[in-house]
Amino acid sequence: MFAKPYKLKSNNTLKNSEKKYLVQRIQNEFPKATEEKVKELVPIKSNSSCMKLILHSGDTVGVYVVDGVPMMIDLGEKLVPTVCALWKVNDLIPVISIHSPVLSKVQGGAPLYAPGVVTDSAKFPQFPRGAVIAACTTDNGAAGIIGRAVISSADLLIATMGVCLETYHVFGDLLCKDTKFSKITRPKLDPSVYDITEAISADISQLQIQPVREEWPSLVKEPVAVTNEPKVIPDAEQDVQVESTSLQEEQDINDSVATACSEEEEDEIPADMDGLLRWCLLSFLKREGKHIELPLKTNLLYKNHLMPYCPSDRTLDVKKSTYKKMGKFLEAMEREGLIQVREVDKGVDALVALQLAHPLVRHHRAPARPPAGPPAGPPAGAPQAPAPPRVRELHCVTAHVAEIFAPLKKGTALSAGEVRAALARYAAARGLAARGAVALDAALAKVAARQPQELMKWEELMSTVLGRMTPSTEMSFPDGTVKLTKSRLEPIKMQVVTRSGNKKVTLVSNLEAFGFELPSLAHASQLRVGAACGVTRSPAARADQLLLQGDQTHFVAKLLIEEYGLPKKFVEGADKALNKKK
Repeated sequence: MFAKPYKLKSNNTLKNSEKKYLVQRIQNEFPKATEEKVKELVPIKSNSSCMKLILHSGDTVGVYVVDGVPMMIDLGEKLVPTVCALWKVNDLIPVISIHSPVLSKVQGGAPLYAPGVVTDSAKFPQFPRGAVIAACTTDNGAAGIIGRAVISSADLLIATMGVCLETYHVFGDLLCKDTKFSKITRPKLDPSVYDITEAISADISQLQIQPVREEWPSLVKEPVAVTNEPKVIPDAEQDVQVESTSLQEEQDINDSVATACSEEEEDEIPADMDGLLRWCLLSFLKREGKHIELPLKTNLLYKNHLMPYCPSDRTLDVKKSTYKKMGKFLEAMEREGLIQVREVDKGVDALVALQLAHPLVRHHRAPARPPAGPPAGPPAGAPQAPAPPRVRELHCVTAHVAEIFAPLKKGTALSAGEVRAALARYAAARGLAARGAVALDAALAKVAARQPQELMKWEELMSTVLGRMTPSTEMSFPDGTVKLTKSRLEPIKMQVVTRSGNKKVTLVSNLEAFGFELPSLAHASQLRVGAACGVTRSPAARADQLLLQGDQTHFVAKLLIEEYGLPKKFVEGADKALNKKK
Protein backbone atom coordinates (compact mmCIF):
# COMPACT_ATOMS: atom_id res chain seq x y z
CA MET A 1 0.00 0.00 0.00
CA PHE A 2 2.85 2.38 0.88
CA ALA A 3 5.58 0.73 -1.19
CA LYS A 4 5.22 3.41 -3.89
CA PRO A 5 5.10 7.21 -3.45
CA TYR A 6 1.84 8.77 -2.33
CA LYS A 7 0.47 12.33 -2.24
CA LEU A 8 -0.78 14.27 0.75
CA LYS A 9 -4.33 15.51 0.16
CA SER A 10 -5.04 17.11 3.54
CA ASN A 11 -3.83 17.11 7.13
CA ASN A 12 -6.35 18.21 9.76
CA THR A 13 -6.01 18.31 13.53
CA LEU A 14 -8.66 16.23 15.29
CA LYS A 15 -11.21 17.96 17.50
CA ASN A 16 -12.09 16.45 20.86
CA SER A 17 -15.32 15.03 19.41
CA GLU A 18 -13.42 13.47 16.49
CA LYS A 19 -10.85 12.01 18.89
CA LYS A 20 -13.63 10.46 20.99
CA TYR A 21 -15.15 9.00 17.82
CA LEU A 22 -11.77 7.47 16.91
CA VAL A 23 -11.44 5.96 20.39
CA GLN A 24 -14.96 4.51 20.20
CA ARG A 25 -14.28 3.11 16.76
CA ILE A 26 -11.10 1.37 17.93
CA GLN A 27 -12.99 -0.24 20.81
CA ASN A 28 -15.78 -1.40 18.49
CA GLU A 29 -13.54 -2.88 15.77
CA PHE A 30 -10.93 -4.53 18.01
CA PRO A 31 -12.48 -6.74 20.72
CA LYS A 32 -9.23 -6.88 22.74
CA ALA A 33 -8.89 -3.07 22.86
CA THR A 34 -9.72 -2.28 26.46
CA GLU A 35 -10.04 1.27 27.74
CA GLU A 36 -6.50 1.18 29.18
CA LYS A 37 -5.03 -0.10 25.90
CA VAL A 38 -6.85 2.53 23.86
CA LYS A 39 -5.44 5.24 26.14
CA GLU A 40 -1.96 3.99 25.25
CA LEU A 41 -2.76 4.35 21.56
CA VAL A 42 -4.66 7.68 21.80
CA PRO A 43 -3.84 9.48 25.07
CA ILE A 44 -6.38 12.02 26.28
CA LYS A 45 -4.03 15.00 26.01
CA SER A 46 -2.31 13.88 22.82
CA ASN A 47 -1.86 15.93 19.67
CA SER A 48 -3.80 13.96 17.07
CA SER A 49 -4.44 14.58 13.40
CA CYS A 50 -5.84 12.82 10.34
CA MET A 51 -3.89 12.74 7.08
CA LYS A 52 -5.71 12.02 3.81
CA LEU A 53 -3.31 10.29 1.41
CA ILE A 54 -3.77 9.56 -2.30
CA LEU A 55 -1.98 6.29 -3.02
CA HIS A 56 -0.19 5.38 -6.23
CA SER A 57 -3.20 3.24 -7.20
CA GLY A 58 -5.53 6.27 -6.93
CA ASP A 59 -7.26 5.14 -3.74
CA THR A 60 -7.64 7.56 -0.85
CA VAL A 61 -6.90 6.39 2.70
CA GLY A 62 -6.71 8.13 6.03
CA VAL A 63 -3.86 7.87 8.52
CA TYR A 64 -4.44 8.86 12.14
CA VAL A 65 -1.28 10.35 13.64
CA VAL A 66 -0.84 10.62 17.43
CA ASP A 67 2.05 12.74 18.75
CA GLY A 68 3.93 12.46 15.48
CA VAL A 69 3.52 8.66 15.16
CA PRO A 70 1.11 6.96 12.70
CA MET A 71 -1.27 4.75 14.68
CA MET A 72 -4.24 3.78 12.53
CA ILE A 73 -4.94 3.44 8.82
CA ASP A 74 -8.55 4.18 7.83
CA LEU A 75 -9.64 2.16 4.80
CA GLY A 76 -13.20 3.50 5.02
CA GLU A 77 -14.93 0.28 6.03
CA LYS A 78 -12.38 -0.74 8.67
CA LEU A 79 -9.37 0.43 10.67
CA VAL A 80 -5.95 -1.20 10.28
CA PRO A 81 -3.34 -0.66 13.02
CA THR A 82 0.17 0.32 12.04
CA VAL A 83 3.27 -1.49 13.27
CA CYS A 84 3.78 1.41 15.69
CA ALA A 85 0.37 0.73 17.28
CA LEU A 86 1.21 -2.95 17.74
CA TRP A 87 4.51 -2.06 19.38
CA LYS A 88 2.43 -0.40 22.13
CA VAL A 89 -0.44 -2.94 22.21
CA ASN A 90 0.85 -6.21 20.78
CA ASP A 91 -2.37 -8.23 21.15
CA LEU A 92 -4.68 -5.89 19.22
CA ILE A 93 -4.85 -8.35 16.31
CA PRO A 94 -3.57 -11.92 15.80
CA VAL A 95 0.21 -12.10 15.29
CA ILE A 96 1.95 -14.89 13.39
CA SER A 97 5.67 -15.56 13.29
CA ILE A 98 7.79 -15.66 10.14
CA HIS A 99 11.39 -16.60 9.48
CA SER A 100 13.71 -13.63 9.97
CA PRO A 101 15.06 -13.42 6.36
CA VAL A 102 11.51 -13.23 5.01
CA LEU A 103 10.93 -9.69 6.41
CA SER A 104 13.53 -8.13 4.13
CA LYS A 105 11.96 -9.86 1.12
CA VAL A 106 8.52 -8.47 1.96
CA GLN A 107 10.07 -5.02 2.48
CA GLY A 108 11.41 -5.31 -1.07
CA GLY A 109 7.90 -5.85 -2.45
CA ALA A 110 7.56 -9.64 -2.44
CA PRO A 111 4.34 -11.17 -1.06
CA LEU A 112 4.34 -13.39 2.02
CA TYR A 113 4.18 -17.07 1.07
CA ALA A 114 3.07 -19.95 3.28
CA PRO A 115 6.56 -21.58 3.53
CA GLY A 116 7.86 -18.39 5.17
CA VAL A 117 5.47 -18.75 8.13
CA VAL A 118 6.46 -20.64 11.27
CA THR A 119 3.54 -23.05 11.68
CA ASP A 120 3.99 -24.29 15.21
CA SER A 121 0.52 -25.65 15.99
CA ALA A 122 1.03 -25.18 19.75
CA LYS A 123 1.69 -21.44 19.42
CA PHE A 124 -0.38 -20.52 16.37
CA PRO A 125 -3.25 -17.99 16.65
CA GLN A 126 -6.69 -18.60 15.22
CA PHE A 127 -8.19 -16.25 12.63
CA PRO A 128 -10.64 -16.52 9.69
CA ARG A 129 -9.97 -15.74 6.08
CA GLY A 130 -10.01 -11.98 5.43
CA ALA A 131 -9.00 -11.02 8.98
CA VAL A 132 -6.40 -8.32 9.59
CA ILE A 133 -3.31 -9.95 11.10
CA ALA A 134 0.30 -9.03 11.82
CA ALA A 135 3.60 -10.86 11.43
CA CYS A 136 6.71 -10.72 13.58
CA THR A 137 10.04 -12.53 13.14
CA THR A 138 11.44 -15.45 15.09
CA ASP A 139 14.18 -13.26 16.61
CA ASN A 140 12.01 -10.20 17.39
CA GLY A 141 8.44 -10.13 18.70
CA ALA A 142 7.81 -6.58 17.41
CA ALA A 143 5.38 -6.66 14.49
CA GLY A 144 6.93 -5.92 11.11
CA ILE A 145 4.09 -6.65 8.66
CA ILE A 146 0.37 -5.81 8.68
CA GLY A 147 -1.98 -7.36 6.14
CA ARG A 148 -5.17 -9.25 5.31
CA ALA A 149 -5.18 -13.03 5.62
CA VAL A 150 -5.79 -14.68 2.25
CA ILE A 151 -6.47 -18.03 3.91
CA SER A 152 -7.64 -19.01 7.38
CA SER A 153 -5.33 -20.16 10.16
CA ALA A 154 -6.52 -23.75 9.76
CA ASP A 155 -5.64 -23.74 6.05
CA LEU A 156 -2.32 -22.01 6.71
CA LEU A 157 -1.23 -24.78 9.09
CA ILE A 158 -1.50 -27.38 6.32
CA ALA A 159 -0.56 -25.16 3.35
CA THR A 160 2.75 -25.92 1.67
CA MET A 161 2.75 -23.20 -0.98
CA GLY A 162 0.93 -20.10 -2.17
CA VAL A 163 0.41 -16.54 -0.94
CA CYS A 164 -1.05 -16.32 2.56
CA LEU A 165 -1.06 -12.56 3.27
CA GLU A 166 -2.07 -9.46 1.32
CA THR A 167 0.30 -6.78 2.62
CA TYR A 168 -1.16 -3.48 3.79
CA HIS A 169 1.77 -1.97 5.64
CA VAL A 170 5.32 -3.12 6.41
CA PHE A 171 8.04 -1.66 8.62
CA GLY A 172 10.44 0.31 6.43
CA ASP A 173 7.92 1.40 3.78
CA LEU A 174 7.43 5.03 2.73
CA LEU A 175 4.92 5.64 5.51
CA CYS A 176 7.54 4.82 8.14
CA LYS A 177 10.11 6.97 6.31
CA ASP A 178 7.84 10.02 5.99
CA THR A 179 9.64 13.11 7.28
CA LYS A 180 6.42 14.43 8.85
CA PHE A 181 6.67 11.74 11.53
CA SER A 182 9.12 11.17 14.31
CA LYS A 183 11.93 8.76 13.52
CA ILE A 184 10.44 5.26 13.62
CA THR A 185 12.72 2.51 14.91
CA ARG A 186 11.63 -1.08 15.42
CA PRO A 187 12.06 -2.07 19.06
CA LYS A 188 13.47 -5.38 20.26
CA LEU A 189 10.75 -7.48 21.89
CA ASP A 190 10.59 -11.08 23.00
CA PRO A 191 8.79 -13.34 20.49
CA SER A 192 5.15 -13.63 21.43
CA VAL A 193 3.92 -16.94 22.79
CA TYR A 194 0.40 -17.98 21.90
CA ASP A 195 -1.02 -20.89 23.87
CA ILE A 196 -3.68 -22.60 21.77
CA THR A 197 -5.03 -24.39 24.85
CA GLU A 198 -5.93 -21.07 26.47
CA ALA A 199 -7.47 -19.85 23.22
CA ILE A 200 -9.67 -22.92 22.93
CA SER A 201 -10.69 -22.66 26.58
CA ALA A 202 -11.61 -19.01 26.13
CA ASP A 203 -13.58 -19.60 22.95
CA ILE A 204 -15.28 -22.93 23.75
CA SER A 205 -18.17 -21.15 25.47
CA GLN A 206 -18.76 -19.12 22.31
CA LEU A 207 -18.77 -22.14 20.00
CA GLN A 208 -21.57 -21.77 17.48
CA ILE A 209 -23.04 -24.32 15.12
CA GLN A 210 -24.19 -22.56 12.00
CA PRO A 211 -27.70 -23.33 10.68
CA VAL A 212 -28.41 -24.80 7.28
CA ARG A 213 -28.65 -21.38 5.63
CA GLU A 214 -24.91 -20.74 6.05
CA GLU A 215 -24.82 -20.14 2.28
CA TRP A 216 -26.58 -16.82 2.99
CA PRO A 217 -24.31 -15.20 5.60
CA SER A 218 -25.09 -11.95 7.34
CA LEU A 219 -24.22 -8.80 5.37
CA VAL A 220 -23.57 -6.81 8.57
CA LYS A 221 -19.89 -5.95 8.94
CA GLU A 222 -19.85 -6.54 12.71
CA PRO A 223 -20.92 -10.07 13.73
CA VAL A 224 -23.74 -10.35 16.21
CA ALA A 225 -23.40 -13.05 18.86
CA VAL A 226 -26.39 -15.39 18.66
CA THR A 227 -26.44 -18.58 20.70
CA ASN A 228 -27.61 -21.45 18.53
CA GLU A 229 -28.58 -24.87 19.82
CA PRO A 230 -27.06 -27.87 17.99
CA LYS A 231 -29.64 -29.81 16.04
CA VAL A 232 -29.83 -32.84 13.77
CA ILE A 233 -30.44 -31.85 10.17
CA PRO A 234 -33.12 -34.09 8.61
CA ASP A 235 -32.49 -35.68 5.24
CA ALA A 236 -35.16 -33.45 3.69
CA GLU A 237 -33.25 -30.31 4.68
CA GLN A 238 -30.02 -31.78 3.36
CA ASP A 239 -31.74 -32.37 0.05
CA VAL A 240 -32.80 -28.74 -0.03
CA GLN A 241 -29.22 -27.71 0.69
CA VAL A 242 -27.95 -29.81 -2.20
CA GLU A 243 -30.60 -28.42 -4.51
CA SER A 244 -29.63 -24.84 -3.59
CA THR A 245 -26.19 -25.42 -5.08
CA SER A 246 -27.53 -26.61 -8.44
CA LEU A 247 -26.97 -24.92 -11.77
CA GLN A 248 -28.22 -21.42 -12.56
CA GLU A 249 -30.64 -22.80 -15.13
CA GLU A 250 -32.46 -24.78 -12.46
CA GLN A 251 -32.69 -21.68 -10.25
CA ASP A 252 -34.25 -19.71 -13.09
CA ILE A 253 -36.82 -22.46 -13.62
CA ASN A 254 -37.62 -22.56 -9.91
CA ASP A 255 -37.97 -18.77 -9.83
CA SER A 256 -40.38 -18.78 -12.75
CA VAL A 257 -42.45 -21.57 -11.17
CA ALA A 258 -42.51 -19.77 -7.82
CA THR A 259 -43.60 -16.56 -9.51
CA ALA A 260 -46.41 -18.34 -11.36
CA CYS A 261 -47.58 -19.93 -8.13
CA SER A 262 -47.45 -16.63 -6.30
CA GLU A 263 -49.98 -15.17 -8.71
CA GLU A 264 -52.44 -17.91 -7.78
CA GLU A 265 -51.73 -18.18 -4.05
CA GLU A 266 -50.29 -15.76 -1.52
CA ASP A 267 -48.45 -16.42 1.73
CA GLU A 268 -50.48 -16.01 4.89
CA ILE A 269 -50.10 -12.46 6.17
CA PRO A 270 -48.59 -12.43 9.70
CA ALA A 271 -50.72 -11.00 12.48
CA ASP A 272 -47.89 -9.28 14.39
CA MET A 273 -46.25 -6.03 13.25
CA ASP A 274 -42.74 -7.53 13.08
CA GLY A 275 -43.94 -10.27 10.74
CA LEU A 276 -45.94 -7.80 8.65
CA LEU A 277 -42.86 -5.60 8.12
CA ARG A 278 -40.81 -8.62 7.04
CA TRP A 279 -43.64 -9.86 4.80
CA CYS A 280 -43.90 -6.49 3.04
CA LEU A 281 -40.11 -6.40 2.51
CA LEU A 282 -40.11 -9.89 0.98
CA SER A 283 -43.01 -8.90 -1.27
CA PHE A 284 -41.09 -5.83 -2.42
CA LEU A 285 -37.96 -7.89 -3.15
CA LYS A 286 -40.01 -10.49 -5.05
CA ARG A 287 -41.99 -8.04 -7.19
CA GLU A 288 -39.72 -5.03 -7.67
CA GLY A 289 -36.20 -6.21 -6.82
CA LYS A 290 -35.17 -6.90 -10.42
CA HIS A 291 -36.26 -3.48 -11.68
CA ILE A 292 -35.51 -1.11 -8.79
CA GLU A 293 -32.69 1.38 -9.24
CA LEU A 294 -30.02 1.32 -6.53
CA PRO A 295 -29.01 2.90 -4.24
CA LEU A 296 -32.49 3.37 -2.74
CA LYS A 297 -32.78 5.64 0.29
CA THR A 298 -34.35 3.96 3.29
CA ASN A 299 -36.95 6.71 3.87
CA LEU A 300 -38.28 6.18 0.34
CA LEU A 301 -38.23 2.40 0.80
CA TYR A 302 -40.69 2.51 3.70
CA LYS A 303 -43.19 4.97 2.21
CA ASN A 304 -43.06 4.12 -1.50
CA HIS A 305 -42.26 0.39 -1.54
CA LEU A 306 -43.31 -1.26 1.73
CA MET A 307 -46.54 0.53 2.61
CA PRO A 308 -48.20 -0.22 -0.79
CA TYR A 309 -47.99 -3.97 -0.01
CA CYS A 310 -49.72 -3.60 3.35
CA PRO A 311 -53.30 -5.00 3.20
CA SER A 312 -56.05 -2.40 3.11
CA ASP A 313 -57.45 -3.59 6.45
CA ARG A 314 -54.07 -3.30 8.22
CA THR A 315 -51.79 -0.37 9.11
CA LEU A 316 -48.03 -0.68 8.67
CA ASP A 317 -46.29 1.22 11.47
CA VAL A 318 -42.68 0.46 12.38
CA LYS A 319 -43.11 2.28 15.71
CA LYS A 320 -45.59 -0.38 16.83
CA SER A 321 -43.07 -3.18 16.19
CA THR A 322 -40.28 -4.34 18.48
CA TYR A 323 -37.78 -2.61 16.22
CA LYS A 324 -39.25 0.87 16.90
CA LYS A 325 -37.07 2.39 14.16
CA MET A 326 -36.61 1.61 10.50
CA GLY A 327 -32.85 1.40 10.92
CA LYS A 328 -33.14 -1.40 13.49
CA PHE A 329 -35.48 -3.34 11.20
CA LEU A 330 -33.14 -3.03 8.21
CA GLU A 331 -30.20 -4.06 10.37
CA ALA A 332 -32.05 -7.25 11.32
CA MET A 333 -32.87 -7.96 7.67
CA GLU A 334 -29.22 -7.36 6.80
CA ARG A 335 -28.19 -9.99 9.35
CA GLU A 336 -30.51 -12.45 7.58
CA GLY A 337 -28.69 -11.74 4.31
CA LEU A 338 -31.67 -10.22 2.48
CA ILE A 339 -30.33 -6.70 1.88
CA GLN A 340 -27.22 -4.59 2.29
CA VAL A 341 -27.37 -1.06 3.68
CA ARG A 342 -24.68 1.61 3.57
CA GLU A 343 -24.38 5.28 4.45
CA VAL A 344 -24.32 7.06 1.07
CA ASP A 345 -24.28 10.58 2.53
CA LYS A 346 -23.74 11.96 6.00
CA GLY A 347 -26.67 10.66 8.03
CA VAL A 348 -28.39 9.16 4.95
CA ASP A 349 -28.64 5.36 4.63
CA ALA A 350 -29.61 3.55 1.45
CA LEU A 351 -30.05 0.04 0.10
CA VAL A 352 -27.06 -0.79 -2.10
CA ALA A 353 -27.63 -4.53 -2.71
CA LEU A 354 -30.59 -6.92 -2.78
CA GLN A 355 -30.17 -10.69 -2.46
CA LEU A 356 -32.94 -11.79 -4.82
CA ALA A 357 -31.68 -15.40 -4.97
CA HIS A 358 -32.14 -15.79 -1.21
CA PRO A 359 -34.35 -18.85 -0.46
CA LEU A 360 -36.78 -16.70 1.54
CA VAL A 361 -37.33 -14.44 -1.48
CA ARG A 362 -37.53 -17.24 -4.02
CA HIS A 363 -40.16 -19.18 -2.06
CA HIS A 364 -42.17 -16.15 -0.95
CA ARG A 365 -45.62 -15.88 -2.59
CA ALA A 366 -46.09 -12.16 -2.96
CA PRO A 367 -49.28 -10.33 -3.90
CA ALA A 368 -49.47 -8.08 -6.91
CA ARG A 369 -48.51 -4.51 -6.10
CA PRO A 370 -51.65 -2.35 -5.88
CA PRO A 371 -51.91 0.40 -8.50
CA ALA A 372 -50.11 3.58 -7.49
CA GLY A 373 -52.38 6.36 -6.35
CA PRO A 374 -52.55 9.22 -3.91
CA PRO A 375 -52.64 8.09 -0.29
CA ALA A 376 -55.16 10.70 0.71
CA GLY A 377 -57.43 12.03 -1.98
CA PRO A 378 -59.38 15.27 -2.01
CA PRO A 379 -62.70 15.65 -0.21
CA ALA A 380 -65.72 13.88 -1.61
CA GLY A 381 -67.12 15.64 -4.65
CA ALA A 382 -63.98 17.71 -5.22
CA PRO A 383 -62.43 17.57 -8.70
CA GLN A 384 -59.21 15.69 -9.10
CA ALA A 385 -56.38 17.31 -11.10
CA PRO A 386 -55.17 15.18 -14.03
CA ALA A 387 -52.37 12.81 -13.07
CA PRO A 388 -48.93 13.99 -14.28
CA PRO A 389 -46.61 11.75 -16.28
CA ARG A 390 -44.06 9.48 -14.68
CA VAL A 391 -40.61 11.06 -15.00
CA ARG A 392 -37.34 9.13 -15.35
CA GLU A 393 -33.80 10.39 -15.84
CA LEU A 394 -32.05 8.48 -18.63
CA HIS A 395 -28.75 8.66 -20.51
CA CYS A 396 -28.48 8.31 -24.29
CA VAL A 397 -25.63 6.44 -25.98
CA THR A 398 -23.25 8.76 -27.86
CA ALA A 399 -20.44 8.13 -30.33
CA HIS A 400 -17.89 8.35 -27.48
CA VAL A 401 -19.30 5.29 -25.71
CA ALA A 402 -20.93 3.40 -28.60
CA GLU A 403 -18.16 0.77 -28.66
CA ILE A 404 -18.75 -0.09 -25.00
CA PHE A 405 -22.53 -0.49 -25.36
CA ALA A 406 -22.47 -2.40 -28.67
CA PRO A 407 -24.73 -3.71 -30.21
CA LEU A 408 -26.91 -0.84 -28.91
CA LYS A 409 -27.20 1.97 -31.41
CA LYS A 410 -26.37 5.61 -30.92
CA GLY A 411 -29.24 7.44 -29.22
CA THR A 412 -30.49 4.44 -27.18
CA ALA A 413 -31.74 5.65 -23.79
CA LEU A 414 -30.58 3.76 -20.68
CA SER A 415 -31.13 4.23 -16.98
CA ALA A 416 -28.20 4.53 -14.59
CA GLY A 417 -28.77 0.95 -13.43
CA GLU A 418 -28.73 -0.34 -17.00
CA VAL A 419 -25.51 1.57 -17.70
CA ARG A 420 -23.86 0.01 -14.64
CA ALA A 421 -25.02 -3.48 -15.67
CA ALA A 422 -23.71 -2.98 -19.23
CA LEU A 423 -20.31 -1.86 -17.88
CA ALA A 424 -20.16 -4.88 -15.57
CA ARG A 425 -20.92 -7.24 -18.49
CA TYR A 426 -18.31 -5.51 -20.66
CA ALA A 427 -15.62 -5.80 -17.97
CA ALA A 428 -16.49 -9.42 -17.11
CA ALA A 429 -16.48 -10.53 -20.75
CA ARG A 430 -12.95 -9.16 -21.21
CA GLY A 431 -11.55 -10.09 -17.82
CA LEU A 432 -11.00 -6.46 -16.79
CA ALA A 433 -12.62 -6.57 -13.35
CA ALA A 434 -10.24 -6.29 -10.41
CA ARG A 435 -10.91 -5.92 -6.68
CA GLY A 436 -13.03 -2.78 -6.51
CA ALA A 437 -11.56 -1.44 -9.75
CA VAL A 438 -11.38 -1.99 -13.52
CA ALA A 439 -8.28 -2.41 -15.68
CA LEU A 440 -8.94 -0.11 -18.64
CA ASP A 441 -8.71 -1.53 -22.13
CA ALA A 442 -8.32 0.63 -25.23
CA ALA A 443 -12.04 1.54 -25.46
CA LEU A 444 -12.44 2.39 -21.77
CA ALA A 445 -9.14 4.29 -21.70
CA LYS A 446 -10.34 6.42 -24.61
CA VAL A 447 -13.57 7.26 -22.80
CA ALA A 448 -11.84 8.01 -19.49
CA ALA A 449 -8.88 9.85 -21.07
CA ARG A 450 -6.48 7.51 -19.25
CA GLN A 451 -3.71 5.14 -20.21
CA PRO A 452 -4.58 1.53 -21.12
CA GLN A 453 -4.13 -1.07 -18.33
CA GLU A 454 -4.52 1.68 -15.72
CA LEU A 455 -6.75 0.77 -12.77
CA MET A 456 -9.84 2.90 -12.20
CA LYS A 457 -12.47 2.66 -9.47
CA TRP A 458 -15.96 1.49 -10.46
CA GLU A 459 -17.63 4.65 -9.14
CA GLU A 460 -15.19 6.90 -10.98
CA LEU A 461 -15.59 4.93 -14.22
CA MET A 462 -19.38 5.01 -13.90
CA SER A 463 -19.36 8.78 -13.37
CA THR A 464 -17.02 9.30 -16.33
CA VAL A 465 -19.13 7.17 -18.69
CA LEU A 466 -22.35 8.93 -17.64
CA GLY A 467 -20.65 12.25 -18.27
CA ARG A 468 -19.90 11.15 -21.84
CA MET A 469 -23.56 10.29 -22.48
CA THR A 470 -26.39 12.67 -23.30
CA PRO A 471 -28.62 13.37 -20.28
CA SER A 472 -32.27 12.78 -21.16
CA THR A 473 -35.68 12.76 -19.52
CA GLU A 474 -38.45 10.25 -20.23
CA MET A 475 -42.06 11.12 -19.43
CA SER A 476 -44.69 8.35 -19.48
CA PHE A 477 -48.21 9.75 -19.66
CA PRO A 478 -51.32 8.03 -18.25
CA ASP A 479 -52.67 7.39 -21.75
CA GLY A 480 -49.63 5.23 -22.56
CA THR A 481 -47.66 7.72 -24.66
CA VAL A 482 -43.96 8.17 -23.88
CA LYS A 483 -41.99 11.33 -24.58
CA LEU A 484 -38.18 11.38 -24.56
CA THR A 485 -36.46 14.75 -24.23
CA LYS A 486 -32.69 14.83 -24.70
CA SER A 487 -32.11 17.32 -21.91
CA ARG A 488 -32.55 17.60 -18.17
CA LEU A 489 -35.82 19.12 -16.98
CA GLU A 490 -35.50 22.11 -14.69
CA PRO A 491 -36.95 21.30 -11.26
CA ILE A 492 -40.23 22.78 -10.04
CA LYS A 493 -39.48 25.91 -8.04
CA MET A 494 -41.48 27.25 -5.10
CA GLN A 495 -41.08 30.87 -4.07
CA VAL A 496 -42.79 32.84 -1.31
CA VAL A 497 -43.05 36.53 -2.15
CA THR A 498 -44.67 39.51 -0.44
CA ARG A 499 -47.31 41.47 -2.30
CA SER A 500 -49.01 44.74 -1.48
CA GLY A 501 -50.41 45.01 2.03
CA ASN A 502 -47.61 42.76 3.38
CA LYS A 503 -49.46 39.67 2.20
CA LYS A 504 -47.53 36.55 1.29
CA VAL A 505 -48.25 34.41 -1.76
CA THR A 506 -46.62 31.23 -3.05
CA LEU A 507 -45.53 31.03 -6.70
CA VAL A 508 -44.85 27.60 -8.21
CA SER A 509 -42.96 27.61 -11.52
CA ASN A 510 -42.21 25.04 -14.23
CA LEU A 511 -45.26 22.84 -13.55
CA GLU A 512 -46.31 22.69 -17.20
CA ALA A 513 -42.99 21.07 -18.17
CA PHE A 514 -44.02 18.07 -16.05
CA GLY A 515 -47.42 17.75 -17.71
CA PHE A 516 -49.57 19.56 -15.12
CA GLU A 517 -52.59 21.53 -16.32
CA LEU A 518 -52.45 24.71 -14.24
CA PRO A 519 -56.19 25.65 -14.28
CA SER A 520 -57.28 22.19 -13.11
CA LEU A 521 -54.49 22.01 -10.53
CA ALA A 522 -55.33 25.50 -9.21
CA HIS A 523 -59.02 24.61 -8.80
CA ALA A 524 -58.21 21.32 -7.03
CA SER A 525 -55.63 23.04 -4.78
CA GLN A 526 -58.09 25.80 -3.84
CA LEU A 527 -60.59 23.24 -2.54
CA ARG A 528 -57.88 21.33 -0.68
CA VAL A 529 -56.03 24.19 0.97
CA GLY A 530 -58.97 26.52 1.56
CA ALA A 531 -57.21 29.58 0.13
CA ALA A 532 -57.31 31.56 -3.09
CA CYS A 533 -55.42 29.88 -5.95
CA GLY A 534 -54.97 30.88 -9.55
CA VAL A 535 -52.70 31.09 -12.56
CA THR A 536 -50.38 34.07 -13.04
CA ARG A 537 -47.09 35.07 -14.62
CA SER A 538 -44.61 37.35 -12.89
CA PRO A 539 -42.57 39.81 -14.98
CA ALA A 540 -39.40 37.71 -14.79
CA ALA A 541 -41.10 34.36 -15.47
CA ARG A 542 -40.91 32.62 -18.83
CA ALA A 543 -44.14 30.61 -18.40
CA ASP A 544 -47.34 30.61 -16.35
CA GLN A 545 -47.12 29.97 -12.62
CA LEU A 546 -49.44 28.54 -9.98
CA LEU A 547 -50.31 31.15 -7.35
CA LEU A 548 -51.54 30.24 -3.84
CA GLN A 549 -52.41 32.68 -1.08
CA GLY A 550 -50.08 32.48 1.93
CA ASP A 551 -47.01 30.31 2.50
CA GLN A 552 -48.20 27.03 1.00
CA THR A 553 -44.80 25.42 0.26
CA HIS A 554 -45.52 22.54 2.67
CA PHE A 555 -48.86 21.79 0.96
CA VAL A 556 -47.38 22.01 -2.56
CA ALA A 557 -44.41 19.77 -1.74
CA LYS A 558 -46.62 17.17 -0.07
CA LEU A 559 -49.11 17.29 -2.96
CA LEU A 560 -46.47 16.82 -5.65
CA ILE A 561 -44.31 14.22 -3.88
CA GLU A 562 -46.67 12.11 -1.80
CA GLU A 563 -49.86 12.26 -3.88
CA TYR A 564 -48.57 12.60 -7.44
CA GLY A 565 -45.40 10.53 -6.84
CA LEU A 566 -42.97 13.11 -8.19
CA PRO A 567 -39.39 12.37 -7.00
CA LYS A 568 -37.95 14.87 -4.52
CA LYS A 569 -35.10 15.81 -6.81
CA PHE A 570 -37.59 17.39 -9.21
CA VAL A 571 -38.97 19.73 -6.52
CA GLU A 572 -36.51 22.38 -5.44
CA GLY A 573 -36.42 22.87 -1.68
CA ALA A 574 -38.65 19.83 -1.04
CA ASP A 575 -36.93 18.70 2.17
CA LYS A 576 -37.12 22.14 3.76
CA ALA A 577 -40.76 22.54 2.76
CA LEU A 578 -41.82 19.11 4.06
CA ASN A 579 -40.21 19.80 7.43
CA LYS A 580 -42.33 22.92 7.90
CA LYS A 581 -45.34 22.77 10.16
CA LYS A 582 -48.69 22.92 8.46
